[in-house]
Amino acid sequence: MCYNAPMRKEENDIRILSEAPIPAAVAGLAVPTVITQLINIFYNYADTWFVGRTGNPAAVAAMSVCMPLYVLMAAIANLFGIGGASVISRQLGMKNEKKARHVFAFCLYGGLAAALLYMAVMAFFGPKIILYIGGDQNSYEFIRKYMFWTMVVGAVPTVGNVLCGHLVRSIGAAKEAGFGMSMGGVLNIFLDPLFMFVLLPPGNEVTGAACATCLSNTAALLYFVIYLVRHRNHPVFTVNVRDISFGDRIPAEVLLIGMPAAASTALAMVSNITANALVKDFGSEAVAGMGVAKKINMLAFNTAMGITQGVLPLIGYSYGAKKWDRLKGAVRYTAKLALAVTGACMVLFLMFAPSLTRFFIDEPGSVAYGTMFLRVVACASPLASVCYLVQTMFQASGRKTESFVLSILRKGVLDIPLMFVLRTVCGAVGVTLATPVAELLSTGVALLLVRNYWKTVFRDQN
Repeated sequence: MCYNAPMRKEENDIRILSEAPIPAAVAGLAVPTVITQLINIFYNYADTWFVGRTGNPAAVAAMSVCMPLYVLMAAIANLFGIGGASVISRQLGMKNEKKARHVFAFCLYGGLAAALLYMAVMAFFGPKIILYIGGDQNSYEFIRKYMFWTMVVGAVPTVGNVLCGHLVRSIGAAKEAGFGMSMGGVLNIFLDPLFMFVLLPPGNEVTGAACATCLSNTAALLYFVIYLVRHRNHPVFTVNVRDISFGDRIPAEVLLIGMPAAASTALAMVSNITANALVKDFGSEAVAGMGVAKKINMLAFNTAMGITQGVLPLIGYSYGAKKWDRLKGAVRYTAKLALAVTGACMVLFLMFAPSLTRFFIDEPGSVAYGTMFLRVVACASPLASVCYLVQTMFQASGRKTESFVLSILRKGVLDIPLMFVLRTVCGAVGVTLATPVAELLSTGVALLLVRNYWKTVFRDQN
């Protein structure tokens, strides 16, 4: 049967993983994921841009301080979502749909249970946490309100949205996953000004942004619930709790593969908290400038992440089916694509850093810091794309140790100590300089690990 022959939807998804030409397969999987990442970036931009219109550095700083805790919910989703996607795609490559369905159910309900636990922690301990993550007397109330709506009321929708996106994408349904996750971002962009400047009185812009985010993620989760219920007869998709299985080493396989992805996201949170705390001594302008610079640089980082996460099912399926040439071809093609995109972003940010920073906050002190910080972190983007791809390759292949080593090197082991050292030597800019230095060292380690990985693949092939 030719590739374009009529077939059931689930069969077409699998054939994208198994038979489509590599450029077409990468495009079909990565493009929807990248679009999702870009839309999510734009709604993050919208939050910062709208709050920045108030000209209040404390409000902008509050958004930056909250970001790490908000990202921690993505770590929960990645623990079950990326871990599950890896196992599911490899099981499909081995033609084991029954186990794939059990993995899907375990990840879906396990992730939602973890979200409820996070909600409880933030409800009881959130106010105390604020003082330890870079908040001060000027930004405290802004942070408290944002945390309530996004991390207490919005915990389950936020985790569930990202989690379902990973799981639906795991069988090759990248368009459907991308639509659901993108829908939340698009809604947020439109709801932001409504809540910030129409429905709530002046001074409540941060609360308005939080309410818009909560409602948007809730809508996205509802889309996925409806989608899964309508496709409950799919060989992998399920919402039936009876399909949850703790046998066949499912929890261990999912969590051990998902742990590096969760650790990477969580350590990124710790890294951001550390950076905010170290920069706080230079004033709210420095914290706001760093927040803006990192949000702008998300365009490069998240695009690279979208490309690499998008091809995880393709790599996992190829590994499970022992299609080594297809696996290597997918990795090489994706590497070229990710480096081209992040290289272009780096050049753009270096050239137009002042204008880009001023777009978000037109306050002289914040613009000066933001320009300086953006030009430094932009240099890390191409290096990060290499690390993202290598880590995704290890995750998709079930290589727990290599994935874990690389994840904690980039964020945690290298960059946090470098922040302290370089801050002492270079001042505020030293905190951001730690990012490209850590990425450079991590890339060296990643290339060494890849060399050993390919040796194993060649040995298995022979």
